[in-house]
Amino acid sequence: MLNDKEMLLNTILVKVVEEISITKTMMDKAVNSYNAVGEWIGDGLDYDVIITPQGSMNLGTTNKPITDKDDYDIDLVCLLKDGQVLKAERIKNIVGNRLKEHEVYKVKILDEGEGKRCWKMQYNEFHMDILPCVPISFYKEPNVTDIRLTHKQNGFYYDKYSNPYGYRKWFEGRMETILNQEKRKYALDNRTTIEKVPTYRVKTPLQMAIQLLKRHRDICFQDNEDNAPISIIITTLAAHAYRGESNVYEAIKNILTHMTDYIEIRNGVFWISNPVMPKENFADKWQEFPERKDAFMGWIQKARRDFIDNPLNAVGLDRIGNMLGESLGKAPVNRAMANMGKEAYKSRISGKLYSNGLTGGLTTTASVGAKVVKGHTFFGK
Repeated sequence: MLNDKEMLLNTILVKVVEEISITKTMMDKAVNSYNAVGEWIGDGLDYDVIITPQGSMNLGTTNKPITDKDDYDIDLVCLLKDGQVLKAERIKNIVGNRLKEHEVYKVKILDEGEGKRCWKMQYNEFHMDILPCVPISFYKEPNVTDIRLTHKQNGFYYDKYSNPYGYRKWFEGRMETILNQEKRKYALDNRTTIEKVPTYRVKTPLQMAIQLLKRHRDICFQDNEDNAPISIIITTLAAHAYRGESNVYEAIKNILTHMTDYIEIRNGVFWISNPVMPKENFADKWQEFPERKDAFMGWIQKARRDFIDNPLNAVGLDRIGNMLGESLGKAPVNRAMANMGKEAYKSRISGKLYSNGLTGGLTTTASVGAKVVKGHTFFGK
């Protein structure tokens, strides 16, 4: 159970997540855009096309960029469901050529539009990365979902393998109970069924913890992007370490304590296994660039200080806000604190604001020893 100070920190972190999350309007625009792309590709190819989000969009852990100059990414899987016999180069170019047949999409494709694995399109607020792929053998959700994709290097196309659908199901399984609770709430509020609620429409403590960790990473490595821990490593280790905590403060505290427990060493090589494709090592670059491993370990220690140690020892909301602003961005933290102030004012007026002493701060939850903060009467009494 959280003490008063931890409850306060939990409230602040939830408010910060609200500020760094992409808005519903942004989300709806992204969903409408990728549905339109999928329809265009599917209508023009003699293949059964399935297009779905992957990565942070699929998992509900997408953040706004840290500055207005940057865009956020929407990663999509474009599966040619009956294209098993296609060779790597053909897989890539079937999708790319179809995109270029559309007058708008042709313009949106960046100058470097063909990435190593994806086709990249530039929208006003986001990049859309489209991953062409085929089943390894056949494709049937939820049990047979391995895919073969293309990796272009030095002008040659190679086969690579992945399983975005399987990863999402594994990730959802790590927070199944709370995820189902949140989906049920969303379904009731929006008059739909739980089955129709995508994971990216709700927020669980695990999702929020990952968003906060990624934002902390982005701030820490603004001037050292090459060594910044990649999102798939943060997400995988956080999901492994998550133990069903019901609030983001406890979740992030536990994750930062235990996420390194899931880093293996295999024959002298650091290994962070893809949980649905164990032969894939998400930390494969650490062997070639050991400074990235060192940067990750150093970042974990800093995150523990910034999220747990320093705020717990801070006295007063201003001090806590300044600390979190340094590590998560001043603008979103300031907005989060301002929103807390507005809510505290409303609670005070209604007689539901409590004081928990100098270190506990103000809360809308009554606890042992807490005192009601009286509203102003302006009558001198």
